[in-house]
Amino acid sequence: MLTDQQVKKLSKIYLETGNITMSSLKVNIDRKTGSRYIKLGKLPSELKKPHTWPTRKDPFKDVERELKSILSFNHDFEAKTAFEFLQQKYPGRYPDGQLRTLQRRFIQWKLDLGIDSEIYFEQLHIPGRIMELDWTDCNTLQITINGDDFEHKLCHTVLVYSKWEWAEICFSESFLSLKRGFQSAVKQLGKAPLVLKTDNSSTATHYAGKKSEREFNCGYSSFCKHFNITPAVINVRKPNENGSIESSNNNLKRKINQYLILRGSRDFSSVAEYSKFIKTVMEKLNMNRSFKFNEELPFMQKLPPVYLPEYKEEVGRVSKFSTVRFDKKTYSMPSKYRDCELRGRIYDDRIDVYHKTASIAKLPRIHSGENAFINYRHVIKHLLRKPGAFENYKYRDFMFPNGNYKVLHENLCVYYGGRRGDREYLEILNLAAAEGERKILSAVSSLQNSKTPVCVENIKGKINLRFSAPPQKSFVPKLSEYDAKFLRAGGL
Repeated sequence: MLTDQQVKKLSKIYLETGNITMSSLKVNIDRKTGSRYIKLGKLPSELKKPHTWPTRKDPFKDVERELKSILSFNHDFEAKTAFEFLQQKYPGRYPDGQLRTLQRRFIQWKLDLGIDSEIYFEQLHIPGRIMELDWTDCNTLQITINGDDFEHKLCHTVLVYSKWEWAEICFSESFLSLKRGFQSAVKQLGKAPLVLKTDNSSTATHYAGKKSEREFNCGYSSFCKHFNITPAVINVRKPNENGSIESSNNNLKRKINQYLILRGSRDFSSVAEYSKFIKTVMEKLNMNRSFKFNEELPFMQKLPPVYLPEYKEEVGRVSKFSTVRFDKKTYSMPSKYRDCELRGRIYDDRIDVYHKTASIAKLPRIHSGENAFINYRHVIKHLLRKPGAFENYKYRDFMFPNGNYKVLHENLCVYYGGRRGDREYLEILNLAAAEGERKILSAVSSLQNSKTPVCVENIKGKINLRFSAPPQKSFVPKLSEYDAKFLRAGGL
C-alpha cells in the first residue's frame, strides 16, 4: 500500500524532472499509479474513507431505545450501572468484555441527545499556600495487632504544590483526629501553610439557618486562628474540588500495601509499631518530592510556640451503677469512686480519667457500634453478692470476655441449672479476674478432657491454687517504754 512519504517523494522528483515515468521508478511504483496521484494532488491518507459501516452486529441495538430513554431523563446515568442492569435482566447475554462497547455507545448517545458533560479546570498552584486534609478508611489493608483485626483510618494531609504528604492513624472523622493529624504534619514540616482545605463534613462546618449554607464551627475557627491559617472548604458533594487529596488517598494506600508485601507480614506487635511503619513509608515517599518541597518551604509561615491539646475534657459523676458518662458513652469504674466527680481527657483513641489530680484509669474510646464499655473486673465481686441480678443485667454481654466464656456459661447452665450455673460462672469469672483468663480456660479444657465436672473448686485444684492466711506480725514489747511510764507516774 502506497504511503504518504512515497507520494511526497514522487511529487518532489516530478517537480524537478517533469517526467512521470522517471519519478515513478525512483519511488518504486507503477507509472499509472504515479500519474493518478500527480493528477489528484492528494496524499493517500486524504483519499482514505472513514470507517463508518459496522463489521459485526451491535449487541446493544435491541436495548438502545430503553437505555436512551433513561439517559434522556437522567443525565448522570452511567454506562457501568446500565451494564450491570442489563446483566441482571438478561442473564448470560452480556459478558463482561462488552462493557467498553456500551461505554462508547453512551458517549455517542449523549452527543445525539445534546447532553453536556462536566468539565474541569486546571489549577495554578502557588507554593506554600494550600494544604488539603481528608480521612481515608484503611480496613482493606487487613492490618492486625497481635493477631486481632485493627479497624482504623488515616488522617491524611497533602501540600497541593509539592504533593508532600503525611498521615496519622485515627479511628473517626472527628475534630480531635483533625487536630492530631494536622499538628503532626506541621511538626514534621516545621512550618504551617496559609490555607487549610477540607470537605464540608460536620468536623469543620455546620448548617446555619438555611439548609444550603454552612458555616465553620467555633472550635475549628479558633483552631485555624491559633495557627494563623485561613480555613477553606469545597462545595457540598464536589469531592473533585479536593482533587489533590482525593487522588492521593488511593495512591497512599496502594503504596502502603506494597511496603506491607515487602515486609512479609501485616501483623504488628502494637499500634506504636504500626504507626512507626506508616511514618517510615511517608518519609520514603516524600524523598522523591524534595525538589518542589524545598521550593515551597520558604513561602510557608512560622508555627506558633505552643501547640493545642489534642483532647477535650469532660466531667462526669460515677453513678450507683458504678458507671460514668463521657462523650455520650457509658464506661464502668471501680465501685470505690461511686458518687465521685471524675475528669476525663478524651483523645481520639482513648480516655484518660482523673480523680482530682490523680490519674486512675485509661479507657479505650468507643466510636461506633457499642454505647458502653464495661470492665467485668469492676463489678464481678458485687455480682457475686447479688448473683440474681446477673440474669437481667443490662450489660450482661460484657461479662463474657470472649466467645469461649459465653460457651462455658451455657454449658454450666445446662449441667447445673440456671441459678447454680450463673453462680458457678460468676465464681469462675472472679477467679479469671485474679489469675488470668487464659489460665482459667486452660484449666476448664483440661477438666473437660478428663471428664471431670467443671466447677470453681475443681478449677482451683487444677491450677494448684492455695489460699494461705496472711502472715501475722509477732508483738515484742519494749520494756524501756514501760520503765519511762513507770517513772513518770512517780515510781519507787
